[in-house]
Amino acid sequence: MIDPDRVSAELVRACEDAGLEPAAFVVFVVDAPWPLGTTPMAYLQPAGHVWPDTVVVFRAVGAVRAGRHHLAAHRLAVWNDLPGVPAAALGPMLRHELEHARRWELSGSRFFEADDFLRAALRRAGGHGYATLPTELEANAASAAFAARTLAAAELDAVRSSPECEALLSGHEAPADVVEATLAQLAGRDDWGTGMTGAERAAYVDGVRAACAAWEAPEDGMLTAGRTGPAIERVPLGG
Repeated sequence: MIDPDRVSAELVRACEDAGLEPAAFVVFVVDAPWPLGTTPMAYLQPAGHVWPDTVVVFRAVGAVRAGRHHLAAHRLAVWNDLPGVPAAALGPMLRHELEHARRWELSGSRFFEADDFLRAALRRAGGHGYATLPTELEANAASAAFAARTLAAAELDAVRSSPECEALLSGHEAPADVVEATLAQLAGRDDWGTGMTGAERAAYVDGVRAACAAWEAPEDGMLTAGRTGPAIERVPLGG
């Protein structure tokens, strides 16, 4: 079972590594076991919403509960019971998700919209290539480096031996320019599911590129909403 105090402590340590403010995070702990075939933990960027196709753990949190922190926090969600996940994996799991938060602070909401288009296209195609998404390579590189610095050899072995967690230690090199790599992958597909023409898709990619270049990081205090540390919220299943 997830210990909220440990989540908070591990998040603070991972934030220090990522250069992020712990008080900018709200963590939802869903009071249910991790359902097979879903993600154990997920990140929702400050401008994001919970939609019918959002990952299951955030659908369990619910649009209303997650929406209370819209534009006011980075949001994480995790199942309370994670069978098969070694205790030592919690820190690297959080560091992986924090790299997505760091990407938002670097590149902004329009980038995440484009990344969501790419992820949705991969899901419709059967999910093949998920591990090669530039943002996943970036997050796994961060979690692998963090684990190498913070875990003992036996803990690393435990994480590596878990099929659910081994990608956290894969350590494949991230693209030098994650934004351009993401937009290149997206531009190379015609299965966005949006009905856009090829010219409209190209214009969209150009617009995202411009928005990322113009993005400015949030001002100090924008995402902390008066918090002095991370907030942990228990979510009863169905509640």
